[in-house]
Amino acid sequence: MKRFVPLMAFAIFFVYLAVSAFQLPLAGSSGFDVTGFGRLPVSVAGRVQPLDSVARLALLQIRASAPASLDGFKLQPLRAEIIDPDLWLLEVLAKPDTADTRRIFLIDDRELLAKLQLSGGTSYYAFTDLGPKAATIGMQVQRIGKLKTADRAQWENALVTLQSRLVLYERLKNSVQPNSLLQLQARNNPAGFDFAGELATFRVDLTRAIKISEERRQGGAQLLDAETGMRLRTFARLFQAVSQSGMVAAIPPGDHTGLRSHWRNLGTVIVDSARGQLPPLPVAFYAAMSSAFAQDKPDVFNSQVSRYRQWLASNGFASEIDQAGYEVYYNRFQPFVRAIAVYAVAAILLGVAWRTRSATVYPSAVMLVLLAFAVHTLGIAFTMKLAGPPSYLTLVAWGITLGALVAEQFWRRGVAIAVATATGLGALVGARVTAVGVVALVQNVLDIRLVLAIVATVVVLFVGREAGREGQAEDGERLVHPFTHALGDAGKFVL
Repeated sequence: MKRFVPLMAFAIFFVYLAVSAFQLPLAGSSGFDVTGFGRLPVSVAGRVQPLDSVARLALLQIRASAPASLDGFKLQPLRAEIIDPDLWLLEVLAKPDTADTRRIFLIDDRELLAKLQLSGGTSYYAFTDLGPKAATIGMQVQRIGKLKTADRAQWENALVTLQSRLVLYERLKNSVQPNSLLQLQARNNPAGFDFAGELATFRVDLTRAIKISEERRQGGAQLLDAETGMRLRTFARLFQAVSQSGMVAAIPPGDHTGLRSHWRNLGTVIVDSARGQLPPLPVAFYAAMSSAFAQDKPDVFNSQVSRYRQWLASNGFASEIDQAGYEVYYNRFQPFVRAIAVYAVAAILLGVAWRTRSATVYPSAVMLVLLAFAVHTLGIAFTMKLAGPPSYLTLVAWGITLGALVAEQFWRRGVAIAVATATGLGALVGARVTAVGVVALVQNVLDIRLVLAIVATVVVLFVGREAGREGQAEDGERLVHPFTHALGDAGKFVL
């Protein structure tokens, strides 16, 4: 039993990683293929990426974590209901009234809460809580902007941050259809907007207008009726808001050499098409997906997602689809976060081994360090594929970790494995804290899967320890030098 303990610990954390790598989407999609939607490629800030990445980055910027909590409370129960980032993004784009009720805006400054007259009991607030205070927030931020940074109070800095998050949310909400304008026109009523139906009418009217224009160029006298012209102008005017504020470029470029990276804003495409050219087919796909989701028609939605992916593949964007798929897998697996978790557990086991001179804990720790390094390497490989070469410091830290692991095979004194663990863990933690902050990192690392893996490992080590005590009673040599044998066992399992 004792000699198999390290392999069992390795197997437990291998299962933990496998479950994390192939986890199912979070509940709440009600039959909608939100994962397929999240894999659709778009362009933001000049980089082609899946909608899943857009959703996760927005949530990180707005509330410093993803997925988003539905209840919004700072101290949440173990089974707090959460929403998948892709589903949240769908709500923001197609069901803005529902999205506005999600408590995603973090406000933890008590003085700011008092200034905005917000009730306590939670650190997260919905857009419906903050929207009515937009004028107050705007005036305060304008005043704060005239102050030097050193002269600002803490609540004033928090207010500036809050406004930037609200602006980000508004830009995202108006990336496919003019939701803010539609909500304003609805005057506190549900902002019902059948994008697919309105677009179909627009295409019919535009086709008629183009035909009449062609006939007039050939000498015809027919004029476009005033009602049709008004509908065309009204629809195009609506999407000027999308063209001006939408942050997502969802429409792929035409098949022109050198222009494949020039994705276009959906609103800009519609406004330009009103000048005499039918909007491209991707606009119709997004309109159909938006209407199907808003009208709770999962079959129609799923069909449109599938058809759009097929259209992209058949029109020269297969590589973008594949790249988006890899990135979604990376987002869901989060190899660097998983490596941090395994490195941390291995570091604890190393400390326990040095403290107790255990002949089972030490080789178990070594096995976990190797597993963590493998996931660490996988994360770097994904980074190179998705975003190009990683930073110099990242590669140096990885190289030091690899060198220390190799050194441990020749000089089994425990120092090299400690260096490998500390270097790998320190480099990853430092990078993640810089990117998302301490709170978000802890939330991402600590999940129920990790807790179960740790509990299972503790049980296995305890059973192995009891078995080891029985073995030591029959082996006097191990009673004299248990730690020396631990090093030998580690080498045997590692090699």
